[in-house]
Amino acid sequence: MPELVRDFAVESIVTAAHDLDEMVDLLTLTRPYERSEGMNMACKVATLPLRDAVAVVVEDWADDKFRQLSAVIVRPSGPTIRSFEEILHLYGKAEMSPSL
Repeated sequence: MPELVRDFAVESIVTAAHDLDEMVDLLTLTRPYERSEGMNMACKVATLPLRDAVAVVVEDWADDKFRQLSAVIVRPSGPTIRSFEEILHLYGKAEMSPSL
């Protein structure tokens, strides 16, 4: 059991350290009624810096809650970001840190 706690602590440290200028892929899940034969469930929207990807989700998609909640950010350096709460947290960090 102590090993499980230690693994969780290491994982949260890793996911907390994001490079906001890292290039990521922004995906969105398609709505059930938009799916047809041969369509994937996820659709790539853009490749852009993490800072911009979280801004798109929070700011540009604010009027489309389904799209906001179905946003997926794929990072080459770490785990995929699937949680809107984590995207909001990163948005807050991006707002506080200066861009280069």
